[in-house]
Amino acid sequence: MAVTIPNISSDVALLIGGVLVVTGLLLAFWGHGIWAAVMSMIGALLGSAVGYLFGVPLGGDIAGLVLAVVGAIIGSILFSKLVKVALAFLVGLLAGALVYSLLHGKAYIDTKNYALDPPLIAALLVVVIVFGISYYFIDDLIGIITAAIGGLLIAAGLYILNLGTLLAAVAGLGAFVLGAILQTQAINRKRRIREEQKAMAEAQARGPPPPPPPPPPP
Repeated sequence: MAVTIPNISSDVALLIGGVLVVTGLLLAFWGHGIWAAVMSMIGALLGSAVGYLFGVPLGGDIAGLVLAVVGAIIGSILFSKLVKVALAFLVGLLAGALVYSLLHGKAYIDTKNYALDPPLIAALLVVVIVFGISYYFIDDLIGIITAAIGGLLIAAGLYILNLGTLLAAVAGLGAFVLGAILQTQAINRKRRIREEQKAMAEAQARGPPPPPPPPPPP
């Protein structure tokens, strides 16, 4: 029996929990190999959500659905073409959301005094800082980042499946640690193979070494 989610039936909640667990496992242990496809899917989801939110006030549900489709296509293309930027942005977004929740933000904007919610300002700063750091070290941290996202999804999925908060947290943390180790080892192994192949190609391009000089005459 899944946990109760407002306005969502138990069957749909079970489906959501199962999808989160499966997606989390894929990201935790094979994220460095499938992250381009996953980021394209995330871009489509974010683009469709933004398109729908903009379309409904303009022309109702029909306009919202049309703009959701357009937003999904644009978001998928952008996230697939700018994979590293998209992944770094996603990490920054998750860090900002975590900071915002810890600071108990209320998401208000004072239009009279042009003031933002202080936790919102802090969260936006965290998004920018974490985005910059993640993008700079993205090639070295890709296994750790995808494992972390996978662990979070596993924990969320198990919690929705009503398997207990402690079990969900331990499973998510374990998947993150094990996945980060395995993915980092796989990335380093592939990097060594690429470097060896590059060295062999450069050696072949230089050609064989010149023959030794002839021996002196007797």
